[in-house]
Amino acid sequence: MTSIKKINPDQLADFCVKCVDEKLAENTVKIHVGDSSSVTDYYVIATANSEPQLRALTGFLEREVREKFTLRPLSESGESSSGWVLVDFGTVIVHIMTPETRDRYNLEGLWGESPDQDAVQTLAEHHNR
Repeated sequence: MTSIKKINPDQLADFCVKCVDEKLAENTVKIHVGDSSSVTDYYVIATANSEPQLRALTGFLEREVREKFTLRPLSESGESSSGWVLVDFGTVIVHIMTPETRDRYNLEGLWGESPDQDAVQTLAEHHNR
């Protein structure tokens, strides 16, 4: 019988924050969404100032998490050219975005302690286009 190591979501989220900050991501935040989301426990949101930095952050994060926790992402979506890459570790989803993309989607406004109605409206408008 194989034993499965249970990874603490808070510890994993903190480690993801440390990793992206180590590679000079800006404005990194960790948001607990477990009470509002059936998908994950935490979002980590970070800003990359260029497409090359976005790619570097993503690759570094995946390598570091794999080495420390023996964990690979369940999925990765987006491309650096889109300005947004999402790395899904299950209990933690990391969003790495360019400043323009981060401002446009305002995930902190949607998933913070109390969702900002302007952020919800902006997302609805983008979705309906």
